[in-house]
Amino acid sequence: MSRITAFAVATLFALGACGGGEFENGPGPTVQPAPLPSANAIPRGTVMNVRLNETLKAERGEVGERFNATVITPLETTDGRTVVPAGSIVSGVVTGVDPSTREGDVAAIRVKFDRIQIRDRTYPFTADVIETRPRVTRDESRILERAGIGAAAGAVLGAIVTGGELEGILVGGALGAGAGTIIALGVGDVDPELDEGSVLTLRTTRNVQLR
Repeated sequence: MSRITAFAVATLFALGACGGGEFENGPGPTVQPAPLPSANAIPRGTVMNVRLNETLKAERGEVGERFNATVITPLETTDGRTVVPAGSIVSGVVTGVDPSTREGDVAAIRVKFDRIQIRDRTYPFTADVIETRPRVTRDESRILERAGIGAAAGAVLGAIVTGGELEGILVGGALGAGAGTIIALGVGDVDPELDEGSVLTLRTTRNVQLR
């Protein structure tokens, strides 16, 4: 199956996608207010921001590797009690990679979150990544410019792949069909990555019962 090109990706963005957002077809769903946690539970649909503690790379050996991210904004109940303090740790695993092998290819990684540590307790935890704010190093900026696609590649870096042609191409290739969120890691013939320090916005997919 052919790989999607930088030109096609740039076209998608020109049609209305934006960096750190989602590739999708048609109008998006109506946005509902995120629920607030209680003292005993983090409800499904709760939104939180975390900062990566490791760099995520689209390399073959990364599949199965675990990674951590730190909660950077606390979650509080309506009466101001802190349920998830800043500094709590969410953990996940890399479930698939599709590396960029030539100029013009889109690389991607699939990640799945499975636990959260709050103070001295650990709980099962599942969440989708709904937005990214990549940390791009100076060297990476130079690589994007040398690839001749500059802004387009930068826009692709960190984009969430949620459907349409791009997801079909990636899932049908090396990425494979598995659990987790697909994140595009840029365009080019170099090893792409989402650097340590990048911020991810998560939305929980199941209730988390707190003991």
